[in-house]
Amino acid sequence: MSIPTPHTTTSHKPLWVTVIILLAVRILFIMLMPQVYSRDLYAWLDVTDVLRAGGNPYEVTGVLNWPPFWMQIIFFAGRLSDVLHIPTTLIIQSILIAGEVTALTICYVILTRFFKKHRITSLLITALAINPVSVFLSCQHCNFDILVSCWILLFIYTLMEYVTQKREEYWLAACFFLGMGILAKTVPIVLTPLLIMGIRERAKTITLTGALMVLTPVCIGMSVIYTLAPVGVSTHVLSYRSMSGWYGFTGILHVLHAETGVDAWSAASPFLLSTVMLTAAWRLHRRTSLTAHQIVAAALSLLVFLPTFGPGYSPPYILWFLPLIVMWYTTVSRRVQWMLVAGYTLAALTYITEYAFFESHGAFMKTMVPGDSMATLCHDLSRSSVQPLIRLPLFIWYLVLYTHLLMDRNNPLTHN
Repeated sequence: MSIPTPHTTTSHKPLWVTVIILLAVRILFIMLMPQVYSRDLYAWLDVTDVLRAGGNPYEVTGVLNWPPFWMQIIFFAGRLSDVLHIPTTLIIQSILIAGEVTALTICYVILTRFFKKHRITSLLITALAINPVSVFLSCQHCNFDILVSCWILLFIYTLMEYVTQKREEYWLAACFFLGMGILAKTVPIVLTPLLIMGIRERAKTITLTGALMVLTPVCIGMSVIYTLAPVGVSTHVLSYRSMSGWYGFTGILHVLHAETGVDAWSAASPFLLSTVMLTAAWRLHRRTSLTAHQIVAAALSLLVFLPTFGPGYSPPYILWFLPLIVMWYTTVSRRVQWMLVAGYTLAALTYITEYAFFESHGAFMKTMVPGDSMATLCHDLSRSSVQPLIRLPLFIWYLVLYTHLLMDRNNPLTHN
C-alpha cells in the first residue's frame, strides 16, 4: 500500500518545480531576513538544553503541552546539532520545511488522483508553496503544526483510498495515521467521526483493531511521560486549553474587559466541541461511503471549528487545514472561490503584520528599523488588547468560511 504517483515524466514536472520554488523561497527568507524568532522557538531551545542535561522538560519547563512526539523530534534536532555542529534552530527549520514538502506532495497526489484537477493543481500548490503564512510559520515561528498537517493529510488520503477501493487495509491505515496525528497533537481527534462511516458493514474485529490503532500511540506516549512527571503532565498537558483572549470571541470579550465571559467561553468550548463531534458521528454512522469531496468538506468543517469557536488560538493552527482549503477550492462555485482568494490575501496580510510587529512572534521590524519609535510601536501592537483587533478581519473571514462550509451541498455533516 503506497501513495500513487503520476506515471509520466511530464506529470512529475509541476510537483518538482513547485518543490524547488518552495525551497528557494524559504532558503532566501532564512538568508536575507533578520534572524529573529518567536518565543516558541526559544522554548524549544530551552527544551533541548534540558534534554542535554538529562532532565525532563515536562517536569521543569512547562512549555510542552502535548504528547511526546514533538519532544522526541527536539531531542533528535539537538543531538544532530551536536554531531554536525549546525545550529539547532536551522535543523528545526529544516525539519519543518521537510514537513511542508511532504504536505505539498500529499496534497498534489490527492488533487490529481481523486479530484482529477491536473491543470489547476500546479497553480494551487504553487500558491500553497509561496504563501507568506507558511513561510513565516516554518522559518520564524518554528512551531510543529505542519507535522500535524502531514498526519491529517495521510489520514485523508488513505480514507479516500478506502472509499474508492473498499479495501479494509486502507481504513486501518487511516486509523493509524489519525492515531499518529493525535500523538503529535491531540487536535486531530476531532476527525474521528469520519471513521464511523461504513461501521455497520465492517467486521467487529476490524473496527476494534482500528480503534486500537487510533488510541494506542497517544495512550502509550502519555502513559510514559505521565509516569515520569505526573504533576507536570497533569498541569501542562491534560489541563491545557490553548491561549484564550487573543483572538475570536474570547479576544473580543477580552477587549471589552469581560473576563468572566472569556472564562465561561473557555469552559463551555470543550462541551460544544463534544456536541459537534457526536452530531457528526451520528450523521455519518448510517453512511456506507463518502466521496472525496464529502470527506474534504467534513474534515474541513471539523478542523475550522476549533480556531473559530474553540477556547484558544495560535497562528500555526491554520496549517491543520490550509491544504484542505486548497482541495475544497476545486469543488466550489466561482463566487466561493473568490471568497477563498480574499481569505488567502487577508491571511497573508495579517500574518505579515503579526510577524513584523508582534514581540512574541519575533517582530522583525525592530531589527530592520532599529530605534525607540519602532520598538514602542511593536510593544503597543503586541498588547493583548490590540492583537484581537488586528486579527478581527481574519476572524470574520473564518466565520464566513464556516458558514459556506455548512452550506456546501457536498458536506455530509449538514446535507444528506
